[in-house]
Amino acid sequence: MATFTLPRPLSHSSLTMYGECPQKYKFKYIEKIPEKSKHFFSFGNSVHRALEYFYNVKNPPPPSLERLLDYYKEHWLSPGYRDQAQEAEYFEDGKEILTKFYRKHIADFAVPFFVEYNFELKVEGVPVTGKVDRVDKLADGRLSILDYKTGKALALNRVQGDAQLTMYQMACEELLGAEVARLSFYHLPSLKEQVVERHSPDLVCGLRRRIVAAAESITSGVFAPKPDEKKCYWCDYKPICPIFKHQYSDGQRATLLPMAAATIPEGRQGDAASAASDLAVLIDSCGEFTRQAEELANQARDLRGKILDSLKQKGYVRAFGKNYEVTRVTIEKWKFSDKKKILDLIAKAGLYDKILAPTAAKVEQLMADAKLDPDLRAQLSELGVKTENFDLRVKPL
Repeated sequence: MATFTLPRPLSHSSLTMYGECPQKYKFKYIEKIPEKSKHFFSFGNSVHRALEYFYNVKNPPPPSLERLLDYYKEHWLSPGYRDQAQEAEYFEDGKEILTKFYRKHIADFAVPFFVEYNFELKVEGVPVTGKVDRVDKLADGRLSILDYKTGKALALNRVQGDAQLTMYQMACEELLGAEVARLSFYHLPSLKEQVVERHSPDLVCGLRRRIVAAAESITSGVFAPKPDEKKCYWCDYKPICPIFKHQYSDGQRATLLPMAAATIPEGRQGDAASAASDLAVLIDSCGEFTRQAEELANQARDLRGKILDSLKQKGYVRAFGKNYEVTRVTIEKWKFSDKKKILDLIAKAGLYDKILAPTAAKVEQLMADAKLDPDLRAQLSELGVKTENFDLRVKPL
């Protein structure tokens, strides 16, 4: 059996991407150039997380509708939306979907065999990975595989030969040791389910051949682009694609794909003009990330201040969130205005060699020494003004 060295195990999505355009696969998984955030991915993941929470219980009953919607709100993903109005619209759509789903299925709720089942296996030496939304065990011991879909529409009879479900069937039967009886796509916006009996051995064999063929091509360095008008129109990699790169100016490349230059390997940047353009992209990317970091730092500072105010009002020293805890820490500070008197006192005590300049930090360090003469500590204290500030120590639970 051959052994394949791939940048990462093949999944349904990466296998599909390689089949549609090997060049796009190379940009994403080998050169590791990130795609832009997409709102429909954020929306789908937000709803999936909520349903995982709903079903991921050891015994009935499941969480209440109120708790389910709270969890949905607390774990909402924001990247990729055009603006706040679009995000708010999708948030309400998800809330409605979960509410209707809950009311439809609360009566027949049963604990699944697996929720968000992660699998890893080898297909003829090719590493393959994936995640199944839900696996139910039927009364006869066979399995039912269900995958949620949150798109606006789901093609009629897509479930009949879909390669994603074929991969899930293959993985579950090999790893869980039970036969798959049925496969389904659950279209959440319409609350309608497409169900089919297990996929045929021919579909499974065809998928296995496709996996091995893709791995052989990837290992051999076959990454020729496959232009397609509809797919290329929406592709984030168009500005750096060999087919379309000439259509974009340096400025457009920087705007459309700011991370590209940072991840293209040495020897790929081209001539001096191209290298200069790559440097400009790096500078702009660095500036943008610095700005974002400063904004996040300011937000974190504001949050710390609000938490400290709340702790002070409530008289708390320690408090807990769901994932983190905070502790109010007292930080003492000294200010010394007459540095000459400070130096004289320290020199007379024969401790000048321990502090070359009477900075507040150095004097504080000296005063913290348990061996310091109490009278000297008292005299130093009279020359300073002590203030107290507070900070937070944050750590995961």
